[in-house]
Amino acid sequence: MSDELTRLLTETLHSRENDAKPIPGLTARVLQKGRSARNRRLAFGWSATSLVAVVAVSAVLLGPVGRHMSSPSPANSGTPSPSATSSATATKTAPGDPLWTLTGHLPVGPPVGFLPRSERRGSALDPTSRVVVVTADHEVTLPADTGFAFDLTSSAEGLLVAAHSNGFTGGGPDPEQALYLIRPDGSLKKLHKGAFNGVAVDPTGKEFAIDEVGLRLGAPVHIVAATLSRPDLTFIHTEPEATTLLGWTTQGLLMSDTSRSWLWKSRASSEPEIPNVVGASVMPTDPGRLLVGTRQGPQTCLHLYTLSSKQMGPVLTCGDGNGWIVSPDGRRAAFGSTVVDLVTGHVGPELMNNLAISFAQWEDPTHVLTHVFPAEPPRDQPVTSIWVRCDVTSGACEQAPTSAQIDGY
Repeated sequence: MSDELTRLLTETLHSRENDAKPIPGLTARVLQKGRSARNRRLAFGWSATSLVAVVAVSAVLLGPVGRHMSSPSPANSGTPSPSATSSATATKTAPGDPLWTLTGHLPVGPPVGFLPRSERRGSALDPTSRVVVVTADHEVTLPADTGFAFDLTSSAEGLLVAAHSNGFTGGGPDPEQALYLIRPDGSLKKLHKGAFNGVAVDPTGKEFAIDEVGLRLGAPVHIVAATLSRPDLTFIHTEPEATTLLGWTTQGLLMSDTSRSWLWKSRASSEPEIPNVVGASVMPTDPGRLLVGTRQGPQTCLHLYTLSSKQMGPVLTCGDGNGWIVSPDGRRAAFGSTVVDLVTGHVGPELMNNLAISFAQWEDPTHVLTHVFPAEPPRDQPVTSIWVRCDVTSGACEQAPTSAQIDGY
């Protein structure tokens, strides 16, 4: 990278941060989704309403430090990214927008191809377009009123898929939200209808839980759990409004609110807290351990936490990152714009000149993806965005085209 571009990126970073403002109404809802997005899978091809939510996510990632994100189940790419050598790009750069400028100068790599994923087939403005979930063995079309799918979570009975309706705007709960099960034979079954935040699968893969939210302000959260073989037989536990389901551990369900994280198990005499943490996620390959964040001054510090012994490990790294996502093999965590090796404790490399702020998805155990929008999208034009892939072993990044092209995407 030239000295001139490096100077431009450095001088304009603070203006980028100051210009990014949360979208009223949408921000609170997206932050709720962010707390449960530890198993979110990127949805390629969003409807017009879901595109609003994507822009909100971009605003939140550039705002104050948010909650963690992690990946409890694999999202392995069918096409791992090689080292990019092409310098071709058709992206216009924007003066005063360092992240967008850097993104536009990246070489173009191979398309994003991890599985499972969801994508919209056809233009978002075409009423006949549909959301399709692509797995290694099937392409399953979701109902026509689906706006976008997320939280693609593996289980012993198939793939769980959460989906918002076309009417979802991000301004409040979605009463038409649904949870589906895609069975190994490709058949689709609806497990739940109604607004919820998180989805969790127990360590055996045979049970699932969601945190069902009310449609009125102050309504309690209902933790609904059931076996996948008999989803009609449910168990419901009530928690206060701000509760979010984070995952399912060997010691019970992991939950949090605005001030604490704790474990809950049916018929248990107590709800043990995870002390002094500001966020927690279940390790994808070991549900008996958590990756937790503690606050040290203005920074968040990461530790491993063992549930059976209630022992917190040493500080792995500290930073100002918006959150973290754990690789599908449990080896690394992307934390803000850097990477930490959870086995050796090695920190680095820094990704995207420390401008990317947060990464949304692991493509495979050594590549992460983030979605970049311009700070000031052009008016009266389709929203332009670019997916970026970074190699966490070398620090090299490249543009990652999407295979599903829709209007405004």
